[in-house]
Amino acid sequence: EGGVAPTGVVTPTRTWHAPARETTVESYCIDRYEYPNTKGQLPQVQVSWESATELCEAQSKRLCSSVEWERACAGTNRRAYAYGPTRNAETCNTPIEDGPGSPPFPVAASGAHKACVSPEGVADLNGNVSEWVSDPWTGMPEPFNATAKVDSNTWRTLRGGTMWAQTFYGQDCTSRHGHIKTDQHLDDGFRCCKTP
Repeated sequence: EGGVAPTGVVTPTRTWHAPARETTVESYCIDRYEYPNTKGQLPQVQVSWESATELCEAQSKRLCSSVEWERACAGTNRRAYAYGPTRNAETCNTPIEDGPGSPPFPVAASGAHKACVSPEGVADLNGNVSEWVSDPWTGMPEPFNATAKVDSNTWRTLRGGTMWAQTFYGQDCTSRHGHIKTDQHLDDGFRCCKTP
C-alpha cells in the first residue's frame, strides 16, 4: 500500500503556543507520499477537508490524525524536521520567500526533493503542501483573514510547512494551522493513513 508503519512515542505537540505533551500512538500505516501517494506525481491540492476524507475512505484508508502525522515526521527521537535536527532551506520544496505568494504555486512532484524524507521513508512532510489531518482546529485563526472566528465544528487542522520559506506557523514537525473544512487552497493537500 506504499506506506510505512511507525509506532511508539510521539514527539511534543503544540498549537502555536500550547505546551508540549507526550503521548503513545497505536500502530498505523502512513502513505509515503502526499495523495495520490505516487512518486513523481503532483500531489492533489485545492481539496477541502471533506473531499480529502472521502478520497482516503475510497481507498479503505482515512485521514491521518495530527499525532500520527507528527510521529511520522519527528520519529521517536523528536527530530525537528523529518530529515534531521536542523533546517536546510534547500532540502524541501520551500521556494517562496515572502508571504503566501501568488498563483501559480510551485508545487513539486512527490519525492522530487530526494533529501526531504524521514529515515522511515516518508517524503515531503516539511515543505511542498500543508496536509489536512482529521483533528478539529482550536488554535489561532489564520492571520490573512481578519474576520475569521475559529469554531471546532467547522475548522480542521493542517500539518507541516508549505512551499513558503517563512510561515507564521513554521516549517518543522510541530508546524500546524487551521482552515474551515470546506476551504480549498492551492497550497493544501493531504495524505492517508490506515490501521493495520
